[in-house]
Amino acid sequence: MGLKKSPSDALPTTPFKGHDQIEYRVRGRILHTTARGPFSNVVEAIPPTITGFLQKLAQQGRWGQIVNFQQSALTPPTAMQDFAAYLKARYENTEAKPVVALVFEPGIEGRHLMAPEFLKSYTDAGLKSQVFEDYATALHWVESEISQFSTRLEWQDSYTIGDPAIDEQHRELFKRAAYLLAATSHEGQVISAMRLFHYMRAHLSHEEELMRQLGYPDAETHRLEHQDLMARLNTMSLKIANENLVIADLEEFIGDRFLKHIETADTDLARFANATRSS
Repeated sequence: MGLKKSPSDALPTTPFKGHDQIEYRVRGRILHTTARGPFSNVVEAIPPTITGFLQKLAQQGRWGQIVNFQQSALTPPTAMQDFAAYLKARYENTEAKPVVALVFEPGIEGRHLMAPEFLKSYTDAGLKSQVFEDYATALHWVESEISQFSTRLEWQDSYTIGDPAIDEQHRELFKRAAYLLAATSHEGQVISAMRLFHYMRAHLSHEEELMRQLGYPDAETHRLEHQDLMARLNTMSLKIANENLVIADLEEFIGDRFLKHIETADTDLARFANATRSS
C-alpha cells in the first residue's frame, strides 16, 4: 500500500513570487514603480538605477511617481524608519520634487496597516502624496498635478510681424510647443514633437514659397536660417524619441532661437512683402 501524501508534500501549482522587489520604468514625466512585498528592507530593494532616472525626470520640469504595490506591503517598523530617512535625504536639496500616488488595491496584504505608514514617509519628506485603490485614478491625479506651463512658450501680441498668414502660423507653433511641454507620457511627448516638427516644416516651406513669388533679395540667407532651425528641431525630436525631453532645450529653441528669427528675418520679410503688395 502506498503512502498518502501530506499537504506539505504536494508540489506548488503556481510559481513562487518574489518579495523585496522594486522595479522602475520611466514614461514621459512619470516614474512608474512596481513594489512587490513583503519587505524586510525597502531601502536595500531600491535599484541603483534610480539615480539616473531622477536626473532625467528633473530635466523635464514637474514630474510624478506612481508606486503600485503588489502581493504584499507588509514592512517592519525599523525598515519603515529607514525608508522615511532615505526619502528625506533624497529630496532634501532637490527643487524638482515629484507628486506621488501610492496604489494599494483591495487585495494587497497589509493594505490597511501599511498605506498610512508609506503615505506618512512621503509626506514627511515634503512630497505631495495620496493613496489610491486603482491605477487609473492614480494616473489621472498625477497627470493633473504635473501639468506645466512656461511663460517662454506663451505667444505675445508683440511678436506679430504684420503678415496675417505668417502671424497665425507663428501662434500655432507656440501653441504646439506648449502642448509638447504639457505632455506627461512618453507617447504624448513623441506625438506632440511630431506635430510640432511637421508644422514647422510646413510653415518654413510657406515662407520660402512666398520669398520665391516676391523675388525676395535676402531669400538665401533666410533659407539658411530655416535649415538651422530644422536641424535643431530634428535633434531635439530625436532626444524626445529616446525619452530624454529637456525642458530647457524646448524653451531655448522656441523662446530664444525661433523668436529671434521672427523678430529679425521674418520681420524683414513681412516688411518687404507689404511694401511689394502696396506698390
